[in-house]
Amino acid sequence: MREFQTKELESLALELPEEVQQYKLAGALEEAQDAIGRWMKKPISEALKTRLRYEQYILEELPLEFPYTEQEILQLFQEKIPDFSSEDLKELERQNIAEWVYIHGEKHYIHNLLRNILDKDDDIRERAGLMEKLTEDKKLLLEKVKEIQEKKEVTEQIHLRTSIRLKDEVFQPGMKVRVHLPLPAKWYQTDEIQILDYTPGKKVTVDDVRSRYRSICIEDTLEENRTFYVEYQMKVRTVYIDLWKENEEVSNVSLREGTDWKISEEEQKEFLKEQYPHIRFSPYLKALAKEIVGGEKRPLEIARRIYDYITEHVQYSYMKAYSLIPDIPQYCARNLRGDCGVQALLFITLCRISGVPAGWQSGLYANPAYVGPHDWAMFYVEPYGWLYADPSFGGSAFASGDENRRRFYFGNLDPYRMTANHEFQQEFAVKKGFMPIDPYDNQSGEIESETQGFASYEVETEKEYIK
Repeated sequence: MREFQTKELESLALELPEEVQQYKLAGALEEAQDAIGRWMKKPISEALKTRLRYEQYILEELPLEFPYTEQEILQLFQEKIPDFSSEDLKELERQNIAEWVYIHGEKHYIHNLLRNILDKDDDIRERAGLMEKLTEDKKLLLEKVKEIQEKKEVTEQIHLRTSIRLKDEVFQPGMKVRVHLPLPAKWYQTDEIQILDYTPGKKVTVDDVRSRYRSICIEDTLEENRTFYVEYQMKVRTVYIDLWKENEEVSNVSLREGTDWKISEEEQKEFLKEQYPHIRFSPYLKALAKEIVGGEKRPLEIARRIYDYITEHVQYSYMKAYSLIPDIPQYCARNLRGDCGVQALLFITLCRISGVPAGWQSGLYANPAYVGPHDWAMFYVEPYGWLYADPSFGGSAFASGDENRRRFYFGNLDPYRMTANHEFQQEFAVKKGFMPIDPYDNQSGEIESETQGFASYEVETEKEYIK
């Protein structure tokens, strides 16, 4: 992937020239690239040129994110469901859960559509012969939420090993590589972090334990392809705060350890700002926030109304790469679908518009039966200080009719979290020179050489919970 600076992302707030946009919407990607070439020679601003250069990247990636024609996606579904028809596909489109774009004038469907539908559509699951059952990781989660609510305070020790490796077909002997793997940071709920092992290299940089975008960077020259890994353990402590009882005492707040939970009024202002291109106060999001919040003035109730709106109206959906979306919260609000990070960003943006400080956390959801990337939000109200909101976990609970669990994730988290990123859209301490796999946070790792960055389809990653 090409050279890149994080500041380029701000240009996504700029509209494309109409000619480029029309070609893109029609799926005429080569013509759109040609149009960009012409516009780069015109007397336009440097900011718009930056936007057009980024659009070149988006146009290159779109066919990879949307690889299936209608016939190909039908064949994919029919391998699982022999009687799946084109009418079934149209119905999924009408239900707003089959994402597609035009490429060369023909509909192309998103790469994760089959997984998306099999995970959420009960009728499709039944036709595929997938019996509804409680998975081990879901069982552990339900038990842990119950334990937290009963005991009011739970600490979980988590031991993980994560790794990244170049695929053999892109490896070249003698490559000088720079690898970033995420690490837990000592903030809020996380403490007693120990790095137990990692791949040696010519240069290894471990970010400060209080970094808000923490990683280990390993630099080396590879004569043979190999796996880069880091192994660590930590303790994650959860104190239950019930925000749904009238006149609820805030005594449990005092059980939370450390000084991270409270910040000054001046510090709160940082969490009320726009952050282009995604945390921006667009006319539509301001209008939506006004409708959701109404005349409510109490910060906790404002945040609650926003949480209720997202968990009750936005359906969970696997996404195309975030790097292809010019405005993630607006995408979520307009389409009423999105994954964990998309929903978290909508919550954060609506809170900030409405005067409630809100921030980002991400890393891994890690319980003994499952480890995978996950994002969620925090919001700040007195007298509590920082509180959590996990709209996607809350929305999942809503979809399954579990109101107790939906309410739990307004104010609380389960302790199955490795939190590496406490800010959104940040630079690594050891900076990358090329376009990252994910320019907004680091959950699975990054690799680049002296001459290029590597995309998600050029690397292999693993995440292991060590019992």
